[in-house]
Amino acid sequence: MADSSLPASKTTTLAGSAAPSRAASIEKDKHANAPHPPSRAASTFHVQDEAEVPTKDRAPAFAVALCLFQSLAGLLFGWEQGVIAGLLTNNAYQQRFGEPDAASPSGYSLPSTRQSLIAGFMSLGALFGALMIGYASRRVGIKYSYLFSLIIYMGGIAIETSGHSSWVQEMMGRFVTGWGVGALSLLAPLYQAECSPKHLRGLITGTYQLAATLGIFLSNACNYSLHDRGDDFSWRFPIALQFIWAAIVFAGTVVAPESPRYYVQRGHLDNARINLAKLRGLSEEDPVLLAELDQIVKGVEDEKLAAQSTYLDCFRPKDRMLQRTMNGILIQMGQQWTGVNFFFSYGPKFFAASGIKDSYQTQLILSGVNVIGTFPGLFAVDKMGRRAVLFIGSAIMFSGQIIAGAVNTARPNDPAAGKALIFASCWFIFGFASSWGPLGWVVAAEQFPLSIAPLCVSLATASNWVNNFLIAIIVPYITDAGYGNLQSKITFVWAGAIALFTVYVFFFIPETGGLSLVQVDEMYLTGVPAWRSSSWTPYGGATARNRDERMDEAKRLKLGNETTHHETVARRDLGDEEAVAESALRV
Repeated sequence: MADSSLPASKTTTLAGSAAPSRAASIEKDKHANAPHPPSRAASTFHVQDEAEVPTKDRAPAFAVALCLFQSLAGLLFGWEQGVIAGLLTNNAYQQRFGEPDAASPSGYSLPSTRQSLIAGFMSLGALFGALMIGYASRRVGIKYSYLFSLIIYMGGIAIETSGHSSWVQEMMGRFVTGWGVGALSLLAPLYQAECSPKHLRGLITGTYQLAATLGIFLSNACNYSLHDRGDDFSWRFPIALQFIWAAIVFAGTVVAPESPRYYVQRGHLDNARINLAKLRGLSEEDPVLLAELDQIVKGVEDEKLAAQSTYLDCFRPKDRMLQRTMNGILIQMGQQWTGVNFFFSYGPKFFAASGIKDSYQTQLILSGVNVIGTFPGLFAVDKMGRRAVLFIGSAIMFSGQIIAGAVNTARPNDPAAGKALIFASCWFIFGFASSWGPLGWVVAAEQFPLSIAPLCVSLATASNWVNNFLIAIIVPYITDAGYGNLQSKITFVWAGAIALFTVYVFFFIPETGGLSLVQVDEMYLTGVPAWRSSSWTPYGGATARNRDERMDEAKRLKLGNETTHHETVARRDLGDEEAVAESALRV
């Protein structure tokens, strides 16, 4: 039991006393035409300020199924990203949008410029979609923004599927489809984070990344099954099939409830309470539900602080914001410069040029490894820590890229070398999927204080899409015989980039696992070096890192609470804050 001399937290008074909650106070003030109480300054908020909120670890089937269903948006993202790899080497696609080439099996080939623009414009469209949809979601809500984005997505698919001979039409179709992909990449995890039961929130939001890898795998499977047909159906069907997935997601979203947070933002607390009750399977007057609603109201109030900040504030040296912003930007940049999207966008072309006969089959194997490799990453991130997983993943990826380049350079067109190349590529993909793939988003989301996080994470997201676009544009010029002619030696470029970004992680990316966002802010302000951050303990000493030790000590002393320096230290659901921050990165 907390010390009675300390002021009761807002959540405690909501659930356990007659004092009004923040939500109730705002509702009363609204009817009295009084202004809302001002938000508390972020600098005065400490981990000791709040007591533990009563919880019921409920998992209503409706809420879980609804939130998992939204992960299908990740499948749309993965499909559109993966399908282009097979199309660029499809004979019928080359005949439609390429130029005569006597050296090509189909008699046609896509020039490097066309390959770059067709492949890269999806990422460019996604950049604009992710940046622009945030404003719309605040105006009309996540649900209607989601439906609008799906319509845009299907419009882009229609443009791509109806292509006849103009490669510019395919390029613009990919841009429009990419706009929908980028918008959905923000909205789907955001909806999941806001509507899922909080004890399942991290797992549920992680399924978006899993669905994306599944989309890549299924698109490669579709390409593999049709590429020998040699007719227009072999390339139109893999694109058009996305209509089915989008229509299913659209139908499910129509019947989905709006996010309670949106109603709080609009001041409709009654609607927020009704929808939250549906999602939690609780009565509208349940203390646990009211406590969660109170937390949502407080979060919305804190978000108002971001309106006072500008992008210039992200690059100020004060409070080490410059370093923190660069950490978010560079961890996302490093994720792309591992070379992973080279394999998923140009894999069949790369393997065919390396002498592997069935490059489509090889691409299918890689995407399967990508799906499988995602599972250990989801479970290792909280068990081993962010830095350890990143370092292990870097070692696996670096060795895979070096082996792939060395084998193919030393013994080109050798069947044994081809098998070694496939193994090395699979080894690399496994390393990425279990480390930098999911962790690139997690780490970038945990670097910033709440008052400026929306701006900083939007810069990190922009870094991801911009570098994705740049790599798609430059790769054909680096690898093709008429230009850089690196061929398989490009793997040495990726290996060098992996080494550089790993060094950056060692010196500048702190260990944020087991810390709340407030504690991460404190760690930055203390100036602890990144390589010593794993053993850092915040003021008060209470973190998820040492939770078991603190509980054992409390039992040994036969105390019912955890005290340090005569202060009550609350146990908090730190994973909840991290999952919400991860979804904010999609903004």
